[in-house]
Order: sequence, then C-alpha cells, then structure tokens
Amino acid sequence: MAPKSPAIGPLLLLLLLLLVASISTLTLVSGSDDDSLAFIKKSCDSTLYPDLCFSSLSRYAASVHSDPIRLAWLATNVTIGRLRYISSHISSVRRTAVVGEGGREAAALKDCAETMGDAVDLARSSASEIGKLTAPSTVGTEIAWRVSNAQTWMSAVMTNEDTCTDGFAAVPGQLKTDICGRIRWAHKFTSNALALLNKLVSNR
Repeated sequence: MAPKSPAIGPLLLLLLLLLVASISTLTLVSGSDDDSLAFIKKSCDSTLYPDLCFSSLSRYAASVHSDPIRLAWLATNVTIGRLRYISSHISSVRRTAVVGEGGREAAALKDCAETMGDAVDLARSSASEIGKLTAPSTVGTEIAWRVSNAQTWMSAVMTNEDTCTDGFAAVPGQLKTDICGRIRWAHKFTSNALALLNKLVSNR
C-alpha cells in the first residue's frame, strides 16, 4: 500500500493562498499602471513639450487612473514646484549677488521676484480649483466655470513668466542668462499644464 502524502497544514495553506493573492494583485496593479502610462502618453502628445510632460508625470501613473482631471491637477502641482524653486532662487540671488542698488539688475530682480511670487499664488489657485472638480456635487455649468477659472489663472502664470524675462531685456551678462533660462524652463511646465487643462474642455 502506497504511503499517504502528508497533509498540508493550515498555516502552509494560508501562506500559499496569500502568495497567490499577492501575485494576482501585482498583476492587476501592473496592468493598471500600464493603462495609466498609455493614458498619460496620449494626453501629453497634445502638449507643446510632450517628452517633458510624460517624464514629469509618468511617475504618478499609479494615482492617475486614466483620469484627465487628476492628470491636469498633478501637472499644475508639478508646475507649482518648479515656480517655487525659481522664486526661491531669485530671492537667493537678490540676497547674495553683487548688483548696484539702483541699477537695472537690481530693478529687474526685484520686479521678477514679485511677479514670480504672484505666479506661485496663481498656480496654487488653479490647482485648488481643479481639485474641486472631483466633488460629486460639481456638475454641469459649474464644471465649465471652474475649468475656466483654472485656465485663466494658468494663463496669467505664463504672462508673469514672460513679464519677468522681458524685464531682463536690457540686462547683460550671466545674471540674465541664469534667471531667464530657469524661467523658460518653468514656462514649458506651465504650458503643458495649461494644455492638459484645455483638454478638460475639448473632451466634453
């Protein structure tokens, strides 16, 4: 008579079930992330800087869930991060750079610090307005109104960025190159965020 196979203990059986469940969950998450990445890629293709758009947003694929509102909100918050960085840099330059108090460099830095500070506030207002679109009570004309507000504020951010670089038109040298280069870099993020905002209207 052949010996009986040893019975699987309750603990071992539980571990096997947990392992199977974990593998299934990982497979589902991986598939979901792939779908979100494809969604982000397609959405970013409609922006002026699609590669930058995708590289800056793809890391958030797990939280996007192919939701255009969530994507626009994330893009706006990424922009806020860039604007805050530049605003902080300009403030640091004002404290440490050797520029004449009444010169063109000092005036350009002062004006730029103010406009970029305002740009941060405008972008935050836009992000806040987009966030309200996810509320179940937000429907119909209120959606269009909130999107319009967010678009207006992000457009104003771009205007502030342009105003800052225009202020350095008569400023020669490395200071102009440094500040304007950083702002043009942020401008690309702002442009992408605004393009994703515009898609919220065009898709309806």
